[in-house]
Amino acid sequence: MVFFPFAYIFAAFLASNIAAAYVNQGKEKDISLAIAFTFISVALISVVLQHIQVFRINATQYVMYIGKEFQSNLRPFANVGQPNQLVLLFFLAIASIIYLYQREKINIFVVYLVFAMLLWRAALTQSRIGWVIIPMYALFLFFWGGNRRLVNVAIGIIVAYVIFVILLPNFGKMLGIPVASIANHVGGRSERIVLWKQAWHMAAEHPWFGVGWAGFGPEQVRIAADFGSSTYAEHSHNMILNFAAELGWPVTIVFFGYLTWWFYQTCIRPKQTAEIRFATMCLLAVFVHSMVEFPLWYAYVLIPVAVLMGMLDQMRWPSKGVQVHSSIVVSFLAITVFCMAAVTWDYQRVVAGFKALRLQLAGEKFDPKMMAMPQYTFFPQFFEYFRLMQIKPREGMSAQDIAYFEHWSRRFGFVHILNTMAEIYVLNGEPKKASREMLTLQRLHPDLYPEYFDYWKARAAQDQRYRAIFLEMPKRDAP
Repeated sequence: MVFFPFAYIFAAFLASNIAAAYVNQGKEKDISLAIAFTFISVALISVVLQHIQVFRINATQYVMYIGKEFQSNLRPFANVGQPNQLVLLFFLAIASIIYLYQREKINIFVVYLVFAMLLWRAALTQSRIGWVIIPMYALFLFFWGGNRRLVNVAIGIIVAYVIFVILLPNFGKMLGIPVASIANHVGGRSERIVLWKQAWHMAAEHPWFGVGWAGFGPEQVRIAADFGSSTYAEHSHNMILNFAAELGWPVTIVFFGYLTWWFYQTCIRPKQTAEIRFATMCLLAVFVHSMVEFPLWYAYVLIPVAVLMGMLDQMRWPSKGVQVHSSIVVSFLAITVFCMAAVTWDYQRVVAGFKALRLQLAGEKFDPKMMAMPQYTFFPQFFEYFRLMQIKPREGMSAQDIAYFEHWSRRFGFVHILNTMAEIYVLNGEPKKASREMLTLQRLHPDLYPEYFDYWKARAAQDQRYRAIFLEMPKRDAP
């Protein structure tokens, strides 16, 4: 579906141009203050939500639920949904506090008070991207801070964060919060390294044009059996490698080469101002996060970044721009509102489909029409998933049905889909494909694999075809 990527890119383009128009009126300070206050406000609200999760207060109507995967190692993420995303928000707020301090909107006491609050909460997420962002912030302020006050701030940030990270396990015991040690964070299985190897492999196999936009996920399912255990993902968790895997090396080298030159020209080379420092620190934080995940795939990160980039670009290369008639603006806003309403309405049909599927799986009464593909939809992939879930493995399936399931199992590489694919293979005379599919399942879902190992063990006792595959499967506790 090309609509949503196009909409995101167009929204970023529009945001950067609006920011440039404001800079043309000498309002770069207003832009920076608006973004800074937004980051700080959202971060402080997230602090409250985060502690509701920490102390297990039942507020699921307002605060996201923390699943079982975090019960043994609590990493509260507020309503952002992911610990690293929350940490990025905290460090964007820290850059905002430093900006307000430079603009003499707050005093040094407030700076260190908010720093202590945010850095402690950042440590509480146990995210490792802070281990990189903090030194980058400090180095930038040391060399480009412009005065001794910001150097002292940089030293304070490093000292406070190191203390919080080191003492976090002890504080966790005191508060009854399950927290992993630093050694556990440094050691253990690294899922990202395997994802990066897979992305590199894709780029090596398809160096010129890649596997196609949004093609990492399906390609990962295809090749996962050839790598170590990791996790099913639709992104390589590294922006550069993801570009190389999906679009090829020529596009990647040109694009990131240009971004590097642009960053130097707009952030490093010009005379430093408070606005340039603020924007640079925000971009540094997002860049670090983009090396281990995909924050720019979220509009609430992409749009502020686009605004800051538009501001920096206009400050470096001033241009008059183009005047747009008010009727065009009004028409565009009307179209935008209509599209948002249409997407929202259409997505409600998807929600209704998942509710129907849940009722079906629970053995309750449901309306199958809710899962039928509409004639027009922004989300055809979800309705293909509903159809996929109706297919049960059986003998004598047509080649067309097998090919259909095979195609969409690459798009939805969930553990139950991969298991069904393996059963379809074993019941239709494709034992080699079945063995590889179960190896893929173990590689992409190592934590859930034991449950399916037991299932195949039980089936192997009843059916020789299952037994032949079971004997080749990885061990139940395979890493």
